[in-house]
Order: sequence, then structure tokens, then C-alpha cells
Amino acid sequence: FYTVIKLSTNYICIVVNTDSIWYRGARMRQLGVSIIGTDTDVGKTFVTGLLGALAVDDGFDVGMVKPVSSSAVPFSQCETMDEDEICMGLESKDATYLMQSVGIPESRRREVNPIALAGDYSPRLAAELAGVDIDYPEIVSHVKRVVNQHDITFVEGAGGITTPLTKDITFTNLMTDIAYPAILIADGRLGSINRVVLTYEYAKQHHIDVKGIIVNDTTVVDPFLLKTNIEDMERYTGIPVLGVLPPYQGPNQAHIKLGWGRSFLDSAKIWQTVWGI
Repeated sequence: FYTVIKLSTNYICIVVNTDSIWYRGARMRQLGVSIIGTDTDVGKTFVTGLLGALAVDDGFDVGMVKPVSSSAVPFSQCETMDEDEICMGLESKDATYLMQSVGIPESRRREVNPIALAGDYSPRLAAELAGVDIDYPEIVSHVKRVVNQHDITFVEGAGGITTPLTKDITFTNLMTDIAYPAILIADGRLGSINRVVLTYEYAKQHHIDVKGIIVNDTTVVDPFLLKTNIEDMERYTGIPVLGVLPPYQGPNQAHIKLGWGRSFLDSAKIWQTVWGI
């Protein structure tokens, strides 16, 4: 992590290696993880924000990227203006949540979310309706630049893994091209086994290395059904369920949500499973 160079009897020089960090006695480099989901509304953003908060609490410098988002809305207060002082841009509420989860300031919004589009559509359709050209190679480059700036960066997709990004490209292509290990977010309700297995196998076919599953039990599934669904998810994919989150019903206060999250997610186990650290 650092090198001590003796310059003379009275002076030494400490050279810090900023290309790697230490965690639990092991050297590691800047790391990324893709967050994919079985479907829209399974809670990818909530889980990603919680994982980021856990990583910050573990001492990591954390980056967040939601490269393209739809369902964006006008800012409640103007954040950006053009030369005529007219408000510009849209706010992705998902990006705002991710930023708040790890303490990223508003000035770095474009780092987290370079493209925000209006409308409850896929990014491809939202971009087409808005007349926006999504520069896919730049999106890939942007994600990699952000990952290289932080200890750990969480890269969240939109919707399910096959959600269209451009006319010929889906989020599957993005996750393949950035080539980071992935965590699969799923719900636990009836039918979740099928969705998990299909998503896992499709990701595997496209060389996306899914390391584990987090079940976000947003609908309060019957305990017996949830237990057997989790067992079958692990049985048919061969990867572990890293945690099961019940619905969060506490206040929107970071320290309370963090303590709640630690009750259900073992961050050391997750980092070990995803990156081997």
C-alpha cells in the first residue's frame, strides 16, 4: 500500500500506491460490480443503495453508476441552467437515492447518471421519443472511468437484464462489455424461481459472471414459500442467496437503515463472494 524510502538520517519519504487498497489483509484494486434484476420493480435501486452504504461503513470509497435511466422528472429546484438561465436537465430519482446512500454530492450527478430520460419506458424508447442519441461506446467508457476512480463501484442496470438500451443493444450487452461480476436481485414471490433461473442462465450464456442472489421480499411472501423458493434458487443456479431483505418500514435515516441492513446482509460475506476479498 505504501513504500518507505529513507532519504537521510533525519528524513524519510512515504510513497503511497493509489492503484490498490487493502481490505482484511489482502491487496485489491478498484473493483466494480454489476447489479442486475429479474424484472423491473424488484428493488434494484434500494438494494444497490444499501450495499453502497454498507461498503462506505466498511471503509471503502464508493462510486455509483446508473448510466442511463428513464422515468426522470424535472428538478424540484433548478440544479443546472443554460446561458439564458433557463433550467435544464431531468432528475433520475433512482440516481438521487444512490447518491444520498453513499454521500455523493449533487455536483457529481453526471458521474452517477450521465443520461436521464423522461417517460416510463425502456431507455431505448425514452431516448427515441426525446430525440436523444445514446452513445454506447461512451457509456461503456464512462462506467470504466468511474470504476477506476473508487475502491468499489456499483453499476446498476434498468429493469430486467434484457431491457433495450439502444436499437440494437440491451443492458445484457453493457454488462458483458464492462465485464464485472454481478449480483442478481429478485423478489421471493410465486414464480421467482423461474425468473431467477432464466435470468441467471441468460446472463451465463452472455458471459456475465453472476456471483450471488439477493432476495428483496417486497411483497411479504408466505414464510414457507419464501424458504422453499430460496432453496430452489440455489439448487437450480448453483450460486448462493447472499441475503433476504424484508420490506423496510423504518424512517429514511441513514444510520437506522444501515443498522437494519446489517441485520440481514453480511457485507464481509458478500465482498468475499463477489471479489474474493
